[in-house]
Amino acid sequence: MNPHEQTWQAVAIELGVEAERGLPPEAAERRLVEAGPNQLPQKKPRSLLGQFIDQFRDATVLALVAAAVIALVLAFLDSVSRGWLERFGDAGAIVAIVALNAVLGLWQERKAETALNALQRMTAPTATVLRAEREQTIPAEEVVVGDVLVLRVGGRVVADARVVAASDLQVTEAALTGESLPVSKLASAVLPQETPLAERNNMLWSGTHVVSGNGRALVVATGPSSELGKIATLLGSVEESQTPLQKELQRFGTRVVLGCVLVGLVVFVVGLLQLQESPTFLFLTAVSLAVAAIPEGLPAITTIVLALGVQAMANRHALIRRLSAVEALGAADIICTDKTGTITQNRMRVRRVWVAAGGGSECEVEKLAEAAPGARELLARLVFLCQFGADAGADQGGEAASNPTDAALHSLFISFQSALEVGTGERLRELPFDGTRKLASTVVRAEGVLRLVSHGAVERVLERATHVFADGRRRDVLSEELKGVLEAQIASFAATGLRVLALAERELTEEEGVTLQAMEAEKLECGLTLTGLVALADPPRPEAALAVATAKNAGVRTVMITGDHPLTALAIAREVGIAEASDVAVTGTEIESWSESQLAERVDGLRVVARATAGTKLRLVQALSQRGHLVAMTGDGVNDAPAIKAAGIGIAMGQGGTDVARESADMVLSDDNFATIIHAIEEGRVIYANIQRFIEFLFAANVGLVLAVFGAVIFGWPPLLTPTQILWINLITNGLPALALGMEPVHGDPMQKPPRESGAPILDQHAWLSVLGYGAFMAILGLGSFWLYFDASLQNGAEARSVAFTVLALSPMFYAFTARSRFSSIFSLGLFSNWRLLGAFAAALVLQAIAVFAPYMGEVFDTIPLGAGDVAVCMLLGMSVWGLGELVKLVARQLGSAS
Repeated sequence: MNPHEQTWQAVAIELGVEAERGLPPEAAERRLVEAGPNQLPQKKPRSLLGQFIDQFRDATVLALVAAAVIALVLAFLDSVSRGWLERFGDAGAIVAIVALNAVLGLWQERKAETALNALQRMTAPTATVLRAEREQTIPAEEVVVGDVLVLRVGGRVVADARVVAASDLQVTEAALTGESLPVSKLASAVLPQETPLAERNNMLWSGTHVVSGNGRALVVATGPSSELGKIATLLGSVEESQTPLQKELQRFGTRVVLGCVLVGLVVFVVGLLQLQESPTFLFLTAVSLAVAAIPEGLPAITTIVLALGVQAMANRHALIRRLSAVEALGAADIICTDKTGTITQNRMRVRRVWVAAGGGSECEVEKLAEAAPGARELLARLVFLCQFGADAGADQGGEAASNPTDAALHSLFISFQSALEVGTGERLRELPFDGTRKLASTVVRAEGVLRLVSHGAVERVLERATHVFADGRRRDVLSEELKGVLEAQIASFAATGLRVLALAERELTEEEGVTLQAMEAEKLECGLTLTGLVALADPPRPEAALAVATAKNAGVRTVMITGDHPLTALAIAREVGIAEASDVAVTGTEIESWSESQLAERVDGLRVVARATAGTKLRLVQALSQRGHLVAMTGDGVNDAPAIKAAGIGIAMGQGGTDVARESADMVLSDDNFATIIHAIEEGRVIYANIQRFIEFLFAANVGLVLAVFGAVIFGWPPLLTPTQILWINLITNGLPALALGMEPVHGDPMQKPPRESGAPILDQHAWLSVLGYGAFMAILGLGSFWLYFDASLQNGAEARSVAFTVLALSPMFYAFTARSRFSSIFSLGLFSNWRLLGAFAAALVLQAIAVFAPYMGEVFDTIPLGAGDVAVCMLLGMSVWGLGELVKLVARQLGSAS
C-alpha cells in the first residue's frame, strides 16, 4: 500500500522504525549503503569539443568542409607557378566561412544541459533527523528511508515522507504540484489510493518548504524514488524537439547539396567531352561551381541573424538559451501556460467582501473607501479584524513573511486603514491556524476593550458563531434566514474560483482576561459574532488579458495547464480571455484516464486543465505536437520542466521560476511577464521573414552565377569565369548584402497574420519562381556581356571575362534592393530605411573595384582594368535587375488591387 493509504503507525512498522526514537545509527548506515545517497541522477554535460562538433552536422556545412578539403588538395598538387593567394584563396574563403559559422553557433549555445544539476541544487544541503532519540543535523544526501525528519518553519523537506506529528504544519508545494496556497498537513489522515498528489495532506514531498508550524515525518522515498526524482527521470528521458527552421534547413540543405554536386558533375563531364581545358582545371571549376551554387553564407548568416534577434529579445526581457528557438516562436500556434506566477501574480489578494449586517451586502475591494456612510462603520470593523490576519513577520509593505492568506488580509488593512479610520490594537495572545480547528485567532486590547478576533474556514466559524455584527455595539441573532443568504453568497464566491474566509469576533470579560494565557482555544473561540466574509484569489497580471487577446488575434491559442483547483483555474482563465463562458476545466485525473486516441480527439478542444501533474503536462504537450501544432510551453515550477523541455519552444520564468524550469527552457522571461511572450512571438515572425528574404536572395544570386557558367559550357564558349572569380562573386554576394537583408526593418504588423503552417517550406512556389526568374535574368546579363565583348580571335578574352565577372558581381547587388519586398517599391519602403544594405552595396563596389583595378590583382583574378565606358555598361546592366524588379512589383500591385 502507498504511505498515504495507511496510518503513520502502519508505515513505521513496515519501515521497521520506532517514530519516537528514530533509526539506530548502524541501521541508517546500512540502508545508505544499500540504497545509495539521497541525491538525483546527474547527466554528464557535453564537452566543449562535442559542442563544437555539433556545429558541423548540417549538410550544407559538411559539403563546404568537403569542398575546402578538395580545394586544399588541388592547391598543393598545382604544378603551375601561381601565387600563394591565388592557389589557396578558394580553400581559405570556404574555411573562413565554415569557421565563422561554427564559432558563432558555439558561442551562443555554449551552455550545457544542466536541468538535472538544478534539480540536485534544490535538495537542501542538510537535514535534521531523529536517530536513537537524539536530533542530529546531517547532509541531506545521507538521509535514508525510515529516517524521522524534524521539521520547522523555513526548512526544506529533503525526501518524501509520511507525516507523523504536525502542529500548524503548512507547506508550500507550488513548485512541485502547482498549488498556489500552502497546504496544511495532518498526521491522522488516511486517504484513498487515487487521491491526487496535490491533495495528499498526510504526505510531504522532497523540494518543498515549511512555511508555518512544526512536525515530524517518516521518510518513505529518497533520491530517484521520490516524486522529485521521478520528474528528474522523466526529464532525462525527454528529447528536445527540433524547431521548424532546423528541420527545414536540414531538408533544404541536403537537397541543395545534392543538386549542386550534380551541376558540378555535369559541367566537368561536358568540359571533358569538349576537351577545352585540362582535367585539373575542369575539376576545380566544377568544385568551385558547386561551392558557388551552395549558399555557404546561409548557415553563418542565419546564425548571425538569430543572434541579433537574441539581442533584440533580451532588450525586451526575453533571454534566449537556444539560438534556433528565436524563429520557432514565430511559428507557435499554441501557448500552454501555467497559471500561478505566469498568468497570475502568485500573491493572494482580497477581491470582494461581504458584510453580514442588514441581511448582507457585497462590495468590491476597490470601492471600500466609497461605501455609503451607514456601511463605512461595518466595513471599518471588518478591516480592523484583517490587521490581525498577518503574523508578526509582516514587512513594511504589509506583506506577511510566510502565509499568503495572512499577507492578503494584512494588505487590506494597510490599504484602507486611513480611508476608513481603522484603529489598532495591542496583541495579547495568538492562536495560530490549526489544520483541525481551521481557525486563527488573536486576543487584542483596543479602545479599552478586550476582544478576540478570528478568521478561518466559513463552516468552522459558523459552528462557533451565534450572532452577527449590526452596528456600534449591537448584535443580531444569526438566524436561519441569514444563514441561507450566507450559503448563497459563499456559493457565488466559490463559483468564480474565489477562496472564502469568514471573520468574527467576541468581547472577553475581565475574568477571562486574567486567565487568558491558560484558556484552551475551544473555550476562547465560542459564542462568536460574525462580521463578514472576504473572498481571496491570486489576481491575474494586469497585462495578461491584453497579451492573451493579442495572441488570439495573431492566430495563437492559449491553453492554461495548472495544478490548481478547477474552479480557481477556470475563473482566472475566463477573466483573462483564455476560456469562454461555455468552456469547462478538465482535470489531470480525467486526462490520465483517456486513451491515446481519446486524447488525440479531445486535445484540440481543451482550454483549461486543472490538477495537472508533471506527467499530465508532458502528455498534453506531446499530444498537441503530434497533432501538428508548434507548442510554446510556459511554466515556473519543477513540475513544468519535462513539458517545457519537450515543447517546440520552452519558456520559463526568470524571477519566480525554479532553476529546473529555467535550465530546461529555450527562453527565460527575465520580467516574468506573460506579455513578453507575445513580443517574442512578434520578433520571431520578423526574424523568420528576414531569413526567408535573404535565402531567396542567396539562391537567386547563386542560380544566376551557375546558369551563366553552365550556359557558357553548353554553348562551347571558353570558360566564362575562373574558379577564383566564381568564389569571389560568391563571397561578396553571400556575405554583407545577405546579412543586411536579414536585418530588414519590419513591414506592416506581423501580429495581424496567422502563424505559418508547421512543416511549410522556407521558400514557397512564388519564391522559387522569383529565384529562377531573377537568376535566369542575371545569367542572361552575364552571358550577354561576355558575348558582347568576345570575338572568335580570342584576342580580347580577358576583357570579356572581366566585364562578365563585373556584371555577375554587381547585378546581385542591385537585386538585393528588389529582394527587400515582394510587392512594395523601394521608394515606399524608403531607400535609407535599411542603411545596412546601402553600406553592403558600397562595400561590394569597393571590393569589386579592387579585384579589377588594384595592382597585382589581375594575376589573381585573371582580369584587366576596364575603361570608363565598360564600367558604365556594367553598371547599367546590373541596374536593369532593379528596374525589372520595380516593374514586376508594379504589375503585382495592380493585379492585387484589381482582385
